[in-house]
Amino acid sequence: MARTYIPAEVFPAGEYLRDELSEREWTVTEFAEILGRPIQAISEILNGKKEITTETAIVFSEALGTTPELWLNLQTAYRLHMRRSTASQNDLTPVARRARLRRAIPLAQVRSRGWIPEAADLDATESAVCDLLEIGNLDERPQFALAAKRSNSADPISIEQAAWLGYVRRMAEGQDVAAFDIEGLRQLAGRLPGTVKDGPGELVRLPTLFGECGVCLVFAEGLRGGKLDGAVTFLPDGRPVIGLTTRNNRFDSLLFALLHECAHLVLGHITPQSGAILDDDLMGPQSDPDEVAANEQAIAWLFPDGFDITSISVPAVVQAASRYNVHPSVVIGRIQHESQKWSLYRDRIPKVRLDLQDAGLLS
Repeated sequence: MARTYIPAEVFPAGEYLRDELSEREWTVTEFAEILGRPIQAISEILNGKKEITTETAIVFSEALGTTPELWLNLQTAYRLHMRRSTASQNDLTPVARRARLRRAIPLAQVRSRGWIPEAADLDATESAVCDLLEIGNLDERPQFALAAKRSNSADPISIEQAAWLGYVRRMAEGQDVAAFDIEGLRQLAGRLPGTVKDGPGELVRLPTLFGECGVCLVFAEGLRGGKLDGAVTFLPDGRPVIGLTTRNNRFDSLLFALLHECAHLVLGHITPQSGAILDDDLMGPQSDPDEVAANEQAIAWLFPDGFDITSISVPAVVQAASRYNVHPSVVIGRIQHESQKWSLYRDRIPKVRLDLQDAGLLS
């Protein structure tokens, strides 16, 4: 973070000039004669009624053996000091307020999504942003966005992630779900791959199924630069929320992300008191034990007896999908991950974004 240096003492350039004249035992009249300037002009500078211009700084430097920069810096420092002293810390200018808004949230993106209303009034915009982030004022940090477990836990939650999570929580508040049943969620996660084995068209069933287990499920497009697959959080009333993006727009990735988040809840990695878990690249290298455990549990729900395939031909993929009772893209995704051949059968992996939009589930 850039530091702001504030001078220990700030005074008008006229005071410094008065000391310079006193040191040389020059009168104002003598100094005015040296410069060839009217006495009144020098008196006004001495009394702080007239600012030093570039031209004046040059002639002062010639007469007093200083640099022009000395006088211009004195003048600028004093002007900034006076400007700051006339405004209290809580009385920000419109420019400062607009800049603070954009440090708190990606304002243009959030407005374009309709997450906060378009408003020219700064008070209204600040209020809408605070509501979305669940904070009292823009100097606070969103408490729900303090990740309990992340692979990059040393990094602060980005403003894109915080805004997205705030929107997910807002959407979840309107859902009517049963009391949280962790065992019911465990059972649902175990049968989920088979439930959606026919592809993206089955996703429309998921909010109801999760609601029966007491979990709010929200699909929301991630913000540009958010780098999120999903998140788990709890609302103030204790309801758990799973939020999913469609970052890769792949059916297998979405299913894995959902199972990964289910694992965090089932394995007790997050509680209403521990904040939120935000996952970046779920299939990438993970060093956090809870992230590793969540990945392993998700894989176990997909392939209970371990993943095994005789070849990577299309017939073998179809056969393995039938044996595991999953959509073929899930098998392809696992082969891609293990072989690191990400282009393999990529055209056979269905996209999910349009299906979710058509079902009214994606916002």
